[in-house]
Amino acid sequence: MHRLLSYPLNPHAPGWPGNPKLGFEPVSLIADGEPANTYNLQLFNHFGSHMDGPRHFNDEGPQLQEMPLETFVYERPLLLDIPKSFGELVMAEELQPYETELKNSDLLMIRSGFSSQRSSQPDKYSSEGPGMCSEACKYLMDHCPNLKAIALDWISLASYAHMEDGVLAHQYLLGKFHSHYICIIEDLNFSGLEAGKLKKVVSLPLFVEGIDSAPVTVLAELE
Repeated sequence: MHRLLSYPLNPHAPGWPGNPKLGFEPVSLIADGEPANTYNLQLFNHFGSHMDGPRHFNDEGPQLQEMPLETFVYERPLLLDIPKSFGELVMAEELQPYETELKNSDLLMIRSGFSSQRSSQPDKYSSEGPGMCSEACKYLMDHCPNLKAIALDWISLASYAHMEDGVLAHQYLLGKFHSHYICIIEDLNFSGLEAGKLKKVVSLPLFVEGIDSAPVTVLAELE
């Protein structure tokens, strides 16, 4: 059994304040007498469910399409419930009790519960969401060598209310201060997901040469 954890792209979905979203227009339509339906997409690469690659905050890091395909397959996913509300940060001390599990995991999925605000309060979901503090990100880099990615059920690793620390958090995970990196998957839906049934997760970003990050499709395989 499989479940989609990423959101379908939608031009009306919330985005980071001030950033472009999704636009599209028809190139040909069967309804207009053309043989096929085709569309031109205008897509910002950090809109909707997407993966931050190392190049996003580390100019020495690889682009997504340069990384090994194994980077995007997670055989030992760990789902943690760490409830967070508007502007709150995930702290290092909230991760430390799970250090043994984290050391054995290749994907950390943090369920804050904030995804419930995505449809009910989209503007606040964008501008007042939670984040991860930089010390928590440094802790993961220093103590969890098997982690290939973290996945979040809110819009960004950085909280809009704590931007300076959010920049540092991204820099830590994306390898600016270390010899390795942990990719970041933002804006996912973990509601109703049972941790005990998780077997495997696959995240497939768009592979576009020359850019740092891209929209991603994330599937979970369940028992």
